[in-house]
Amino acid sequence: MVQKAGTKRGERDEEKLMPALPSNCYKTPHGYVFRIVVPESLRAAVGKREIKRSLGKDYRQAVSQARLLALQVDQQFQSLRQQVQQEADYTQAFARYVAQAPNLPLKPITKVTPALVSGLRALWLSSLEADLAWRREGIDDEEYQELQENIQEVQAKIAQALARGQPEPFLPVIRALLVGKGYQLAVSAAEERQLVLDILPALQEGYDILAQRQAGRLVQPKLTLEDIPLPAVWEPTASTNAATSRNSGLSWQELLDHWRQDCPRKPRTDRELQRLVQSLSSFLPKATPATLTRAQVTDWLRHERDQRGNSAKTLEKKGTLVGAVFSIAVKDELLEKNPFAGFDYNRFAAKEGLAPESQRRSFTQVELAQIFSPQGLFGITTSAGGGGYH
Repeated sequence: MVQKAGTKRGERDEEKLMPALPSNCYKTPHGYVFRIVVPESLRAAVGKREIKRSLGKDYRQAVSQARLLALQVDQQFQSLRQQVQQEADYTQAFARYVAQAPNLPLKPITKVTPALVSGLRALWLSSLEADLAWRREGIDDEEYQELQENIQEVQAKIAQALARGQPEPFLPVIRALLVGKGYQLAVSAAEERQLVLDILPALQEGYDILAQRQAGRLVQPKLTLEDIPLPAVWEPTASTNAATSRNSGLSWQELLDHWRQDCPRKPRTDRELQRLVQSLSSFLPKATPATLTRAQVTDWLRHERDQRGNSAKTLEKKGTLVGAVFSIAVKDELLEKNPFAGFDYNRFAAKEGLAPESQRRSFTQVELAQIFSPQGLFGITTSAGGGGYH
């Protein structure tokens, strides 16, 4: 057989054995390319109309990389959508607040609580993000020098206030933070003084970070998911929304990472689960761990059956493995439901070539006699002592 010029039989045979290229991946004369169009609502945040990546010329690696990129891009888009929605909700809530009577009094805080201290600390440290964005835009020599002098001066004042137990110079700072969110302190002087003493270490931490940034180390504050900034008066459910956002915004990678934290996982199991999650998220690009439904699970398993020829037993293995990850997240209250729980995998057994009962031939008398004979499958024997089944 004469091989056509410019073709490689080995490569064609390998491609036949591999799954089809994902829809967001295509082949060019120079190799494989990943390409996905950025949704119009997210283009301003992403800064481009589409995302393109070269995947090289190896078919197997291109398929693997395309699936991973699709998962990463989907997570990025999901995160950006939540950010855009949160900003829009905040803007609308603030507009409603401002539209109220100009003489609307500030909301009084009548008790100093650990939650208040934690909220103010997180509020101050999270505000340093603006400083980082400002630096990345570029600052001139005069701005840099002025900032350097201010940081050194405030650092010295904070150190003195903490060392001497005299927080009074920083009372206006804490009051300004509260007023900016629509609050005013209505507590005794002693309670206010204690509140400022409790917040001063966070102020010191923030200025230490600013000093490091002045030295070229663009460090970030150490904040966790539990560090929720004090919500503004116009967002009374901000803390609840933040917790809900963390749950509903759980990415596929975060779901896997949480599963890995319990105990060391076998590399083979880890790789298999990573592959299954990539397959699931690629097949359902708009779904997240929190929004995944039983119907979507069914669609994915049917896809695995029809496109990969998986048997009911293989589908059960896949679903049970992914379901175990969801189960851990549900137990730890990261998710509300496990769409794989109690799934009936026997429903797929009919696709394994089993003939319907109406088409099955009945046993003949000769066959029944053989089956139930002493040597047959259900024959009775006395070799077990007193009678027993083979």
